[in-house]
Amino acid sequence: MHSYDLLSINPVSDIRLLRDGQYPVLRGTQIKIGTRHLLYTTGYIPNLNAYPHGHVPSPLMVFDHHGDTDMRRLLGEMLTLTKMNWNTASFSGLLPITLGFARVVGEIMTEVPRSRSPLPQFKFYV
Repeated sequence: MHSYDLLSINPVSDIRLLRDGQYPVLRGTQIKIGTRHLLYTTGYIPNLNAYPHGHVPSPLMVFDHHGDTDMRRLLGEMLTLTKMNWNTASFSGLLPITLGFARVVGEIMTEVPRSRSPLPQFKFYV
């Protein structure tokens, strides 16, 4: 039994789901294509009666799952993690906060001159 799950996650823009009606796909929509899963972490939000973005939503593609947790549960956890960025006014983002924050820190780290060592304290990256 595994005590962890490993997933590959990649935003894709060449696959778009369109639905009949005035609003785009619902946030949280999950689609399985072969061994790959698509998860819409952005989209129309019925509780807000709004779609807070100005473009056709793109999904996350989830593949290469190693572990024994049910994929629907993992997708639900990823969806929850997209709502946890308290440093923004946005309702939700494309990526789970764990990956989104890592990308932001990586962008900050590219600005550190090679002649200096990066500061290890967390407060410099929030």
